[in-house]
This record gives sequence, structure tokens and C-alpha cells, in this order.
Amino acid sequence: MVAIILLALPIVFSGCKKGDEDPFLSFRSRKARLCGTWTVSNLNSEIVRKENNISTKTITTVESGSWKQVITIQSSDSTRTLSGKIVVDPGQEEGTYTFFFDKNGKARMVYKYEFDEDQSGEDDDEAVIHRTEVTEEMSGDWEFLTGIDNEYKNKERIAFIIEEEKTTTKVSEIISSDDEGGASIPRTISTNVASDRYAKGEYSVVYNIVELRNKEVKLHQDINRFHLSAQNTTSESYQENGKEDIILKQRQ
Repeated sequence: MVAIILLALPIVFSGCKKGDEDPFLSFRSRKARLCGTWTVSNLNSEIVRKENNISTKTITTVESGSWKQVITIQSSDSTRTLSGKIVVDPGQEEGTYTFFFDKNGKARMVYKYEFDEDQSGEDDDEAVIHRTEVTEEMSGDWEFLTGIDNEYKNKERIAFIIEEEKTTTKVSEIISSDDEGGASIPRTISTNVASDRYAKGEYSVVYNIVELRNKEVKLHQDINRFHLSAQNTTSESYQENGKEDIILKQRQ
């Protein structure tokens, strides 16, 4: 009996550990460990976009509910830094940057963040703040990918097959004055909604699963995109290269 158990152990271990930081042994399948709702606790994204011979580097970080983006034009010293936070919806304790993976293969991502920019002039008596609130939503299916020779193991990668994508951007103006004793109620000055639908399999995002545990998931994405659009005698193109690392924590 002991000999049978010892012979079975290598099979169990080899089937559990896929990512570099996976647990050595887990009695739950990879699907069971991934299914559920997750909060993005950390994100580090670094993307270089080349358009019209101008390269722009964008670094985005999310950590403990804070959100920050640094945009640099690489051929100059021009840098724009935006700082904000992940939005916490009413009745929720955690911020709304979530991934949901269903056991039937359905997936959804909701990403809400906001940041303020000071628009006050040097001679203004009032402080003028523009608050930008962004909501990104994606829904579709998910599936594990099979292995590729010695490069990837079976179920080491996950594909998020996106069927619907929607981004809502709202900009509000907040004016405050010392005479008024506080800030005014935000006034919406613009709202933009962009929505797209795709045929199944037309648009997908692939993540490498670095670690898959019951309460934590680490994902890595290599980014290499090329866009080209042409109309009559005009055309637009850009290239994006970079990477993104995400840490998911099981949502309470």
C-alpha cells in the first residue's frame, strides 16, 4: 500500500505545480482555485507606444487602493504624473478593480479609478480641480491554454476571450474658495462612453500564470500590439510594447 502511494505522489505533484511560484502540492484543481471573484491588490504596467515617430512611455501602478500613472515622452523631458485611487462602491469594503472567473467559463473585469488635476491659474482666487472618473468593463469567456513544447506547460496560461468592452469617462469640475469655507459640489463637464462588441475568439488577452493559490494569483502579460487604420488618403498607426504584472487577492 505504501509503495502505491509513493508511486502516485510524483503524478499528483507534477499535475499541481505549473507556474514558477505555484504551491508544491494542492488538493484543489487549478480550475477550482481560479474560479471566484478576485480583487487586484497590485498592478505594475509599463508600455511604450510609438506613433508618428514619437515614443511615449506609460507606467501605471496600483497598490493598496492607490492608483498612479506616469507618462513620459521619451525624446524630451516632458513628464505628466497622475495620482488617484481605486473607487470603492457604496456598501463595499474593497475597491472596484475585480476579476470574476465562473466555473462555466464566463469571465468579467470591472476597473474603476479616479484622479484629480489642478486647473487653477496663478492669479485665480479660487481653486479649480478637474476630477476624472474612469470605469472600464470587459466580459466574455475564459479558458486554460494547452502547453507548447518546452515553452509553456499545460494550463500555465489563461485566455480572457473578450466579447464586450465598455469604457466610461466622466470629468467633473470642483471649485473652492476660502470665502466659501469649502469645496463646491462637483459639476459634470463631460461624459464619454466607448463601447465595443466582438465575435467570440476575435479579441483575447493571454496571461501567464506565475502563481495560482487558493487566496492569491499572480499573472504576467507580455504586450506587443500593432494598430493600423486607413480612410481615403489618411492613415493612422501605432505600435505598443511592454509588460503587465498583476496580483489578485481573493475578494472578501
